[in-house]
Amino acid sequence: MLSLRRINVRYKQTVIGIVWVLLQPLMAMTIFSIIFGKLAKLPSDGIPYPLFAYSALVIWGLFSEGITRSGSSLLQDAQLITKVYFPRLIIPLSAVASACIDFVISLFLLLPLSYFYGLRPTWSLLLIPLVMLMTTILASGIGMILGSLSVRYRDFQHIVPFLMQVWLYSSPVVFSMEIVPRSLLFWFYLNPMTGLINLFRFAVTGETSFNLNGIIWSMSVSCLIFLLGTIVFRSVEDSFADFI
Repeated sequence: MLSLRRINVRYKQTVIGIVWVLLQPLMAMTIFSIIFGKLAKLPSDGIPYPLFAYSALVIWGLFSEGITRSGSSLLQDAQLITKVYFPRLIIPLSAVASACIDFVISLFLLLPLSYFYGLRPTWSLLLIPLVMLMTTILASGIGMILGSLSVRYRDFQHIVPFLMQVWLYSSPVVFSMEIVPRSLLFWFYLNPMTGLINLFRFAVTGETSFNLNGIIWSMSVSCLIFLLGTIVFRSVEDSFADFI
């Protein structure tokens, strides 16, 4: 119910409503395709650059929106926290769940886009739910930590958008791992979104490459961060009402 409420509030009284979920990554794809695909001529793992960029933007949108919404969810639901007793963990998790709904809607454009560029469905599509699950787990863990900190330190409301912008351009959203020097590959794969983005591209296209060790690392880090986020959240949730 909380997740559906967030969706309703987000798109209520908008002219095109939920269509904004499709327009945002589509507009970003167009800009990235012109700047990085046409002008900079960055490689795209052998697939058309618009599809290369959009596939990454879809999974990145789930990650970014999940963190942003869950990180501010406790402050947005302050009245609910102070008046009703229930497991507080529901609030950030419901915020990430609302981002999952947007993600599923975005897939309705991604798959026809793949078909338009001549790619046909393969068994790799079965990996999409796995990548979605791991991205959700990672976003939930980070969101719980940031949400806990935001209750006491409101500075994090301003830090999170900046953090996501930096994280976006340090992840293989607009560039392929082909252009990364071998001496720097280790540092790029420390970013858990690197493996998940590459795996999602493969899941959608069935043609791009991915690093198995990078996938294992991303999944392991996602689970560890979720566990850490749960521990941090549960250790401070009793004080939320005092600071809010």
